[in-house]
Amino acid sequence: MRVRVLACALALAFPLAARAQQQPPAPPVPAGDAAKGKATYVTDGCVECHGGVGQGSRGTGPRLARTQLPLDAFLQQLRQPSFEMPPYEAAVIPDQDAANIYAFLQSLPPPLAGKDIPLLNQ
Repeated sequence: MRVRVLACALALAFPLAARAQQQPPAPPVPAGDAAKGKATYVTDGCVECHGGVGQGSRGTGPRLARTQLPLDAFLQQLRQPSFEMPPYEAAVIPDQDAANIYAFLQSLPPPLAGKDIPLLNQ
């Protein structure tokens, strides 16, 4: 009985392992350039929903400045968004441009603490 179960498991696993070896690994995403990313962020329309400095808005899109998402998750969201955002395929925003946008967003300063905003402390 054990031999039969093992033989079935190996028979099922072998084609999957062979198929996995045939697929080339995804190429690494290149490092981004924040200056180029800022220009792309504005010209490709990210600014319309996420704001000039990635601050986001409850009604239009989430905060992106200094996102906690790693680059691969950022790309995944860009390509296959979770919510109302339209998908941006690599033909529209290539991986290099996306890496540049990500570098720009990561280069932004952190938000001010409430105590450091004069209008909130009057």
